[in-house]
Amino acid sequence: REPADVAGCVAALRAVHDADRYPTAWPADPAAWLDPPGTTAAWVAELDGTVVGHVCVAPAPDAAVAARTGVPAERLVAVKRLFTTPAARGRGVAAALVGVAAARAGDGVWLDVVDGEPAVAFYERLGWRRVGTRPADWVALDGGRRTVHLY
Repeated sequence: REPADVAGCVAALRAVHDADRYPTAWPADPAAWLDPPGTTAAWVAELDGTVVGHVCVAPAPDAAVAARTGVPAERLVAVKRLFTTPAARGRGVAAALVGVAAARAGDGVWLDVVDGEPAVAFYERLGWRRVGTRPADWVALDGGRRTVHLY
């Protein structure tokens, strides 16, 4: 992702939010939301010069993931902020973005997905292995904690 891509990423994120409520709450600063703390790399997908997808990676030590995978916590890197616009779906865009992120992150790549979301089936189709389930470390708009699956 280049700095010039950010406006297109925000526009794509708006389309995703309007269609799917991802992210659940529209961020006060969507450009900043694209860069979670520690982001080390980010990629976009474009169709005909328009941003239609995004993904980034960031170091994410996690004791539970380390224990279940055997990868030292300090080597763990999380896939974050993956989205594709509704118009781009079914074209392999999300799979390509995840593939690039996973290749860059190496054998310590992991992610979490909210239980019941279509992304669960997506990652499992791609061959990601579920290594655990737990309450999310964030609070939903209704004040509750969602269940997330770790891959």
